[in-house]
Amino acid sequence: MSVLARTPGLDRLLWTAAIVVGASLVAWPTLPVWIPLLLVACVAWRLAIAVLGWAVPPRSLRLVLATLAFLGVLAQYRTINGIEAGSALLVVMVALKFLESHAHRDQLVLMIIAYFLVFASLLTERSLWSAAYLLAFVWLTTVALLQVARRSALLPTRETARAGTRLLLQAAPVMLVLFVLFPRLPGPLWGMAQSSSSASTGLSDTMSPGDITALGLSDEIAFRVEFLSAPPGPSELYWRGPVLSSFNGRTWSRPEGMRRNVARTLEHRGAPVDYRVTLEPAASRWAVALDMPARWSASRTMVMGSDYQLRMFSFDRRPVRLDYTVTSYTDYRALEPLTEAEQRRFSSLPSGNNPRTRALAESWLADNPTPREIVARALAFFSSAQFVYTLTPPRLGQHAVDEFLFETREGFCEHYASAFAVMLRAAGIPARVVTGYQGGELNVAGGYYIVRQSDAHAWTEAWLTDEGWVRIDPIAVVAPDRIEDGSGRAALEAAGGGVPVIGRFSWVRDALLLWDAANVYWTRWVLGYGPELQRDLLAALGFDDAQWTRRLGVLLGLAIAATALVSIVLTFAIARAYRTRRRIDPAQRLFTAFTRRLAALDVAPRGATEAPAAYGRRAATALPQAADAIERIVDAYLRARYEPDPDRAALAELRTRVGGFAPR
Repeated sequence: MSVLARTPGLDRLLWTAAIVVGASLVAWPTLPVWIPLLLVACVAWRLAIAVLGWAVPPRSLRLVLATLAFLGVLAQYRTINGIEAGSALLVVMVALKFLESHAHRDQLVLMIIAYFLVFASLLTERSLWSAAYLLAFVWLTTVALLQVARRSALLPTRETARAGTRLLLQAAPVMLVLFVLFPRLPGPLWGMAQSSSSASTGLSDTMSPGDITALGLSDEIAFRVEFLSAPPGPSELYWRGPVLSSFNGRTWSRPEGMRRNVARTLEHRGAPVDYRVTLEPAASRWAVALDMPARWSASRTMVMGSDYQLRMFSFDRRPVRLDYTVTSYTDYRALEPLTEAEQRRFSSLPSGNNPRTRALAESWLADNPTPREIVARALAFFSSAQFVYTLTPPRLGQHAVDEFLFETREGFCEHYASAFAVMLRAAGIPARVVTGYQGGELNVAGGYYIVRQSDAHAWTEAWLTDEGWVRIDPIAVVAPDRIEDGSGRAALEAAGGGVPVIGRFSWVRDALLLWDAANVYWTRWVLGYGPELQRDLLAALGFDDAQWTRRLGVLLGLAIAATALVSIVLTFAIARAYRTRRRIDPAQRLFTAFTRRLAALDVAPRGATEAPAAYGRRAATALPQAADAIERIVDAYLRARYEPDPDRAALAELRTRVGGFAPR
């Protein structure tokens, strides 16, 4: 016989260890590495005590470990309050509790704490796969609790799994009622920024094309767009982000402050485009919108800046997912008037910087061309020379634009947008760089567009008299496929970028899009179920004009009434099933016949609250000559009545022993 088989109670200890580790597994990526290591070490230590006979750590050592672990959490998070610190402290407490567990009660306590670990994980991990894992783990914890709670031998796992499933299915109606009807409190909105010699695609408040030598395209999702009207073509999908107008010779950045409200200077033409944007979590206080936004839903927290960019004003700096609707016009005129001082500001360049670019722009001014002709000559310069769109351009030196235009001629969108803006400024035309995203991928399964970080883009805006700010994208001349396809992946493949091998299979791509659609619906209808959706529910029930306090009362009343109704129905259904089982239970009939035979032998009748085992011990004391037969009958009855008996072997044994029971 193995050591494991000879170790008493090891099966329950293994159940407890598996549940404790599994319940905290989702939180491991967010925890400092020493906390999962502490949990694993404590579990291994306790198992070694049970299997190998190691000495139990003394109480003084356990107190020292608890103190050090508490101080470690405090030093790591500077507090013990909050979701992250509280979850870390809970995992530490579970680890130390498992190390000192020795009694049956300790294992039950750990099982109950495992439910709290699952709940703590849901506070930080709310994705669909995490929710599915944690729901499955609630079921597994329930199964383990049914096993560990037994003091006799463990039941077959299949039967215990069925019992756990029945318990959760019985609780599901109450859970659904409370989820739908219990008053929802307003929570944070769901809610992008990064920038080194190697960078990933994405948006930032600054741009230094000459410093970035490798651009790693990322499939990370920046935002999703659901068009509520006919979507524009791929070449019109310009998603406006931060506008950079300050230039120091190498780096473009956003100026401080706002000049004026320019929303009224926009002239919208053509058909409007209505859409809904769901931004992925980010810490920046700005949003993206299709050029050019006219109306948006988050009017209290979102305003249009002096550069036509939507900006968020919020004191909540936590990463949240942001959801808002916008109406934009892809055909527009940005007729912002500029004062002479502002024209000089948007035309200024650092002195002595990029002299060859300045000389080129000045040569265009010899015949006194119009601003439109200068723009055309700048674009012709890019189309006539051998410029290359690449994601791995060489590093540029002090005069970055000069080296790019006249030497390397290799770069990506930021290089071209920056160089084009410098060329226009050198010719006296106000210009700036706009960063954002271009294009998107249609998810047919969900009916929405996915805009990834690989779709990050930069273009130039030039201010032309009587036309205002005009978008000019030199990439449309150098790499037209990037704009016409509306996807950064196309540019990546054309430029020789490394698309992950798994992403090149169409069926894999389709499966990923289907999974993304499932996550979107999960986010919208489960995680996004809040006061607004509850208000729509009440409106459908005829309470659309009710005040907030009345709506709260109605919701509470409906929740209580529905919960009570479901509970009553479940109670009667379970009671009826139990009574039916009792009426036809052959084991109960056989045991009743057995008690009548004992009563005929002057054994006092079984009490109403007397357990079968206690009754059997009393009968064996009264009839010592039949003690062994009585014990076997009671054991067969308990197995036939209260334990799984799929082949009815225990019932057959009970029938045989009761039929042959005839003591003198």
